[in-house]
Amino acid sequence: MLLRSTTSQVSAEEMGIDDYSGIVKRLKSRLILREDSQLGRPVLPPLRLGIILQLKAIGVDITAEQQQNNSINDLISELESHENRRAQQMKSIDGIEKLNRVKIKMAYLEWYKKDCKAKGIGYYDSYKNLNSFSDNDVTKFKKLLTNYWRKLVEDAERKPQKEGASMRETWLYAGTNYRRMVEPLDIAEYYKQKGKRDYQTNGRSKHYILLEQWQKERAEKLAGAPNDKKKQNVAGNLTEDSCFWMNVEEALISCKQLKDGSDVEKQSAREHLSVFEQYVMDEINNYAVSPEIFLEKSSFMNWWKDFQEIIETSHDSPLSGFMKKCRYRQYEKGQF
Repeated sequence: MLLRSTTSQVSAEEMGIDDYSGIVKRLKSRLILREDSQLGRPVLPPLRLGIILQLKAIGVDITAEQQQNNSINDLISELESHENRRAQQMKSIDGIEKLNRVKIKMAYLEWYKKDCKAKGIGYYDSYKNLNSFSDNDVTKFKKLLTNYWRKLVEDAERKPQKEGASMRETWLYAGTNYRRMVEPLDIAEYYKQKGKRDYQTNGRSKHYILLEQWQKERAEKLAGAPNDKKKQNVAGNLTEDSCFWMNVEEALISCKQLKDGSDVEKQSAREHLSVFEQYVMDEINNYAVSPEIFLEKSSFMNWWKDFQEIIETSHDSPLSGFMKKCRYRQYEKGQF
């Protein structure tokens, strides 16, 4: 009531009053906050002080004693809350705009993925081999996307939005797509370096680890067998495990060890390949891998050729049966 009655007499616009931020800046320049503290009065937060000064400017007489009055104090607190809410809304809008710009960059990578598939080679292997100019363009988009998500994850880790949810669902969904699309490119770069092993321990960025952790925490609530929609859409899906190609690269190394390594290396390689076979079959059963892994020129198919050449003819496993019978053709149609 007090504010309503006084504003009818003289408007803030007529008196040339600036917004809160302008008032606070001028106050800081005059060191009023410091002077208040030197006079023994409590130093008020800048926002609260700005509200009090603007109320005074439009004719509301507020003394230090009146600030203790419940009705005046409630009015000031309500205006504070309003300004804080508005600031959060503006921050959220800015975040959504940035996310939309990021999605445009992701759309380019989606186009790149489809273009590579049309050429008979998956985008992972195309980028790994740098077969075309578009592969070089991808490096630029990858860097921009990684910078954005790395900072966003760092911010989310410092300031979780609420207990049990480090990142809002909209951002987590977009972050999961980013991780599944872009991390394979980091893996390709890593294994192009001679002698590199164990990307997950020695090369993986923390922001990928956290994005995967948060996604798994949410996925646990939705766990279940693959539904018909997932099967029908498998041809266009990204491989769910963003470290899938790391496992393929390690399996290729194990094949070389099984062929040319020492007895100890051969035994270790055999055990690793057995685990790898089971891992891949589990992913296939869950419709969790993109059919692109079965393209003729893919690193996975190169592994399969190497594996067939060095493994015993009597070797039998679910994955061997799946591959020998070319059941991946049915898999792509969601009919496996």
